[in-house]
Amino acid sequence: MSKRLRYVAAGRVVFGEVIYGPGGSYGPRTQGDYQLVTVVRGEARVSVEGEEMWLGPEQVGLLRPGRREMFRFAAEAATQHTWCALHPSLVDGALRRASGAVAPVQKVSHRLGQILEMGLGLPAGVSREAPGLGEALGLAALHEFLLAGDGGSGGEEAPDAVRRLLDWLGLHAAEPADLKSLAAVAGVSPSQLVKLCRRHLGTTPGRALWEARTRQGLRLLQDTGLSVSEVAFRSGFQTPFHFSRWVRGMTGKSPRALRAESWNGSRPAGAGARRGG
Repeated sequence: MSKRLRYVAAGRVVFGEVIYGPGGSYGPRTQGDYQLVTVVRGEARVSVEGEEMWLGPEQVGLLRPGRREMFRFAAEAATQHTWCALHPSLVDGALRRASGAVAPVQKVSHRLGQILEMGLGLPAGVSREAPGLGEALGLAALHEFLLAGDGGSGGEEAPDAVRRLLDWLGLHAAEPADLKSLAAVAGVSPSQLVKLCRRHLGTTPGRALWEARTRQGLRLLQDTGLSVSEVAFRSGFQTPFHFSRWVRGMTGKSPRALRAESWNGSRPAGAGARRGG
């Protein structure tokens, strides 16, 4: 038997915390999300299509969509774990590629722990009143996992440089920028930034910039009554057509269709309440 302690659904992200009794299990199931699973106490053995993932206290594992899973928990004691599940529509191409290349199990970093606790502490009604807040925290958790997991391949400089770039993009993506200015933000040379982005994000600095602008535009479509043209310009696009092309590339839908879904209270398939492992 399991006992749910906390559960927060916020847009396309779900945070949860649960306790399983000794010898508990969950599954088999086909994973539908990008899900970060952390063990607070006890242990979890997750069989993923024949490969076993072992999670002990203060460890976090990344599960990816479309794969068959089975959870088995500690036999002699209760296991408490948390999860953060992101619907695939929230994860862009760069993050998808990076998630397939990083080590699937890591130690929970201090920053990741803080982000997950913030998500678990979101108030009731956040899905209705501020879904973007939960989605931002979910993406921050995934970014932190990916950056921390690849930190050993290039020393501390690589994650720090990429983190500086991502922090800047989160606040200033709509501002004019080119490779030289992005490299200055990151504190490395343009050629080094290209190398670091390919290694840690699976994309180029330029594409990371346009993906960040598109995400900003998607938030404006959902949260404001601005016209599609105004949203495009405020997000750093020179034309509505360019913005629409990027939106379709990331979501498969037009800006107007996405706005209609948001304003009608609908959400992408699979984006409702999901139960973690």
